[in-house]
Amino acid sequence: MGTLELKLEIFDRLKNIEDITLLEKIRSLLKNTDISKTYQLEQYGIDVLNESEEDIKYGRVTSQEDLDKEDLEWLSK
Repeated sequence: MGTLELKLEIFDRLKNIEDITLLEKIRSLLKNTDISKTYQLEQYGIDVLNESEEDIKYGRVTSQEDLDKEDLEWLSK
């Protein structure tokens, strides 16, 4: 599971929590996390991001719907 999927799962679960004690414990836990970390990317990562931005700029993208169709076709083989 990637970072985005994990965050979405956590957000989804948080929306349904009514227990104030649990929510306060979660808030306390999150206060102790260091969100100011700076990540250094290797040159390869920077190149991939630059290529991705260029693809988006020039419309070289595939919709989620098309990706889902391709997945279904691939899975049916």
